[in-house]
Amino acid sequence: MIARKIASRNYEISKRYALMKMRRGSGTPTVVFSMGKTGSTSMARSLRDAIGTPVFQVFRLDADDLHAAERRYRDSLRRARARSHAATPAGYPGASHLWESQFLLRRPPTPDSPWNVITIVREPMAQAVSAFFHSAGRLGHLDEGATVESLTAAFVDNDYHRPPLRWFSREFKRSLGLDVFGQPFEPGRAWGVVSTPAVRVLLLRRENLDLAPAAVAEFLGLSEPLAMTRENVAGDKSYAGLYRDFVREVRLPKEMLEAVYASRFARHFYAQDELCRFREAWRVA
Repeated sequence: MIARKIASRNYEISKRYALMKMRRGSGTPTVVFSMGKTGSTSMARSLRDAIGTPVFQVFRLDADDLHAAERRYRDSLRRARARSHAATPAGYPGASHLWESQFLLRRPPTPDSPWNVITIVREPMAQAVSAFFHSAGRLGHLDEGATVESLTAAFVDNDYHRPPLRWFSREFKRSLGLDVFGQPFEPGRAWGVVSTPAVRVLLLRRENLDLAPAAVAEFLGLSEPLAMTRENVAGDKSYAGLYRDFVREVRLPKEMLEAVYASRFARHFYAQDELCRFREAWRVA
């Protein structure tokens, strides 16, 4: 117990301990590899409860990006703990994704050691808004006095709509060598499977997660539908009220909406009538 307490207050020891536990797993890994704010945390938790093989949840699998992300994480944690003027909390919340990415980078998929990958996509503007609120507190945008107008300015000025449109080319294709946009996807079915000799990928739409239990069971060969849990939902956060106000009242530049819904990402995963509904749901400035 004393050793665990000491380890929980030392980043490098905690990381080594986590990596050591990962090495104990055996079998084909299932990797939940998605952009943030898509329901990936719920998916990973549900899989860990249901299957006996290793499950990982990661957002990046590029060594350079991972190194920079780890540095940002440690810097932000030091600043947060310095501001608290309280006893340093034990553990490193949020670091597990970084450590799991490092573990996987040392064991890339091959035809002899393949991965099962589950990726969830989300209507890109909704994903961008959710991701913005997830980081807004850390960046000071949710300080007292924040309004829908001030948040809209921060959202637009920092181009939060762009990352989801580039994620598959910047993260997925570069890491797994698979061009998702070069493979067919049926929006009406709302999920699909693509593969290479080294990876099998299940693509799910967050808007249709009611289909996920059966789709995951078929993909992984489970005997019954996956029991889904609910994790990391914006409506449960401290900023839930402001988030709801923003979604209800925000007005976005027309050119931003056009860029999002004319993108390759949006047109690949969603039918034209769906894109029209999405566009109309966001008010134009």
